[in-house]
Amino acid sequence: MHDNGRVAQKRKRGLESTGDMIRSLGLVLAIVVVVFWLAQPPSSDAKRLRIVDPTDDVKAFSQSAPGVPVPATLPTGWRPSVTDFHVGAHQLRVGWQTPAGQYAEYAANSAPDETFLGDITDHAPRTGTVVVNGVPWTEYRKDRAISLVRTYGATTVVLGTLRNSSSLEELRVLAGSLTR
Repeated sequence: MHDNGRVAQKRKRGLESTGDMIRSLGLVLAIVVVVFWLAQPPSSDAKRLRIVDPTDDVKAFSQSAPGVPVPATLPTGWRPSVTDFHVGAHQLRVGWQTPAGQYAEYAANSAPDETFLGDITDHAPRTGTVVVNGVPWTEYRKDRAISLVRTYGATTVVLGTLRNSSSLEELRVLAGSLTR
């Protein structure tokens, strides 16, 4: 190959044609469409409620805190979705989806510290007393969350927590299900 000593002329920038720009934008748009299409979740990715069995946690808590009412059989449509028992913290939490699709929770601590009630009710103010089957419960409310609180010796039981979205009637059903 022979070198004639000339250098190839550099093309000046900014002289691209409209066609060049449209092709570039088309390529970028094609990449975006492909990424968008690949990122779509499958239609079978619907959220499903995970049903749990709280029986073992409830039994373990009952053994560590005898005489404290714990959740028993609830009416049809109450689906347990959360259960958590911490031996060292002496705390049991069980949550349900109610028939109305709301969330109700039972929380009990057999050795509560001074922050337990405030933490679990989000420092809701006391608003009165609710009587369920002849048993008085102290009612706390903050925003939409309702909590019913009762102590049994050293154990504090809370129905409804800061995450609660169930109605007072649903909490009455939960309170009525408690057995010793």
